[in-house]
Amino acid sequence: MNESELERYEKTGYLTVPYRIFHLRDRIEREFRFHYHDFCKIIYFVDGQVTYNVEGKTYRLKPHDFVLVGANEIHRPEVGAGSAYERYVIYLSEAFLEQRSACGRSLRYCFEEAQRRQNHIIHFAAESYERLVGCLLRMEQIDADRDGYMNDLLLKSAFLEFMVLFNQNAENQPDAYITTASYHEKIIDVITYINNHLAEEIGIDDLARRHYISKYYLMRQFKEATGYSIHQYINEKRIQAAKRMILSGMPASKACYECGFNDYSTFARRFKTIVGRAPSKPE
Repeated sequence: MNESELERYEKTGYLTVPYRIFHLRDRIEREFRFHYHDFCKIIYFVDGQVTYNVEGKTYRLKPHDFVLVGANEIHRPEVGAGSAYERYVIYLSEAFLEQRSACGRSLRYCFEEAQRRQNHIIHFAAESYERLVGCLLRMEQIDADRDGYMNDLLLKSAFLEFMVLFNQNAENQPDAYITTASYHEKIIDVITYINNHLAEEIGIDDLARRHYISKYYLMRQFKEATGYSIHQYINEKRIQAAKRMILSGMPASKACYECGFNDYSTFARRFKTIVGRAPSKPE
């Protein structure tokens, strides 16, 4: 995939196929904004001077790091001036990741573990990389040959192999999750609280009192860590949660209140602003 195609996917914020792979090399200075997707993303970092922010935590990347970004998690890279930034980017739909093995395990394990640990970078043991990188190269080659014989089946097979290997390594190497992130502990506590209490009334004054922090300091630090005001962040998370409920079959009128909105008209207006359509309309 080329850079313009990746831009189109990031701007629209949704994935129209189960999986995609991009191999990107940025050689010009570029500033990335905080953003999120309604699909999951894995980045294999090859080279550059890059720090990566996911949900308020910032990690300095090293070659061969994998970055795990779950659906609707706010993130952005920061690239050092004059530094080339090379990486493989894998987009994965939630539906694809729900596939399960005979023993009930799903391809979501690595993302669920990253969320549970609140650590989004994995650096596997050296011997793990030969097969994983081999899968990446094969996925890239198959994807480039759009008219190849049974290309779609080959591509699905390569993606499945990669995700099975990735989850196998994540399970067998629990210490591979990198814990050396820089972050403001109270801001991470606030983010965690918000995501665990979306259905409840959440006020900035209450957040400040609950976490023993000045209201204005909280607002400033939260914006710096996430790129969003607290109010924006809560709205984004509530709307994305409501969207998932509606897609699973819940009526929009019920999803509205399940996600913490007090009246449907406000919910519908914010839903349309963020998602781009009315909550009652199909995707």
